[in-house]
Amino acid sequence: MSCVNSIHWKRKIAKFYPVFSKKNNPRKIILIYHSVGNGPWAISEENFKKQIQWLKKNAEIISLTELLTNTTKKNIIRVALTFDDGYSCLHDIVLPILQAENATATVYINTGWIGEKERKLSRPDLGHYPSESFLTWDEVKTLDTSGWEIGSHGVDHIDLTKYPDDNVQSELVRSKTTIEEKLQKKCAHFAYTFGKYSRKVQRYVAQTGYHYAAAAHHAVLSKNNNHFALPRLNIQNDYTLEDFENIIIGKWDFLGIIQRIKRYI
Repeated sequence: MSCVNSIHWKRKIAKFYPVFSKKNNPRKIILIYHSVGNGPWAISEENFKKQIQWLKKNAEIISLTELLTNTTKKNIIRVALTFDDGYSCLHDIVLPILQAENATATVYINTGWIGEKERKLSRPDLGHYPSESFLTWDEVKTLDTSGWEIGSHGVDHIDLTKYPDDNVQSELVRSKTTIEEKLQKKCAHFAYTFGKYSRKVQRYVAQTGYHYAAAAHHAVLSKNNNHFALPRLNIQNDYTLEDFENIIIGKWDFLGIIQRIKRYI
């Protein structure tokens, strides 16, 4: 199955994967991004602009909460943009691009890495993207007042499935409390680090008071989705605009099937 993860094989399979949809198929999609800019793992600013411009012409970009709660049926693709970790490029690069297109997004922040006044540098050994810096709280507040939704990614960038219950509960409670104190509003959204979770972790997320938790399964939203394991489509820095378009319209939906098979191998 590892060969299917290569960009070459993804494109090969996409050519033959049946798509019973067109660009205006009523799909509801959550996209995962991390960084936009010049970092080694970041999507380039130019490519990100092209992706957003394509979405504005061929889909509707709405907030994550609206995507999850609006049951009005529309014969159009609806998309919510999400960013994990909370890198400073969201303030410097992504915010102006989205504002120019009258679009919004959700960011899931690691509260332990958000500086009071100065930006903290990323640590690749902890799973961060290399050569990045994190937002400050003033910058998080700017995103908030600009219409972004601010969710939690925990305090630190850790796999909650590998830690004792007390640590898991502490991560969930402390990060939620910090966001709510800083922004003076409820924090309803959580995203699992590395997309990893267990039933126990899901239960703790719900008990802490989050309304939704995002995972990383490659699938579109449906009415049967578990609110504490929301699927998201990952957008990588080596994807062309054609790759991006094919992901949105469904030609790469086979990735979700492969993910399900791998869980049982």
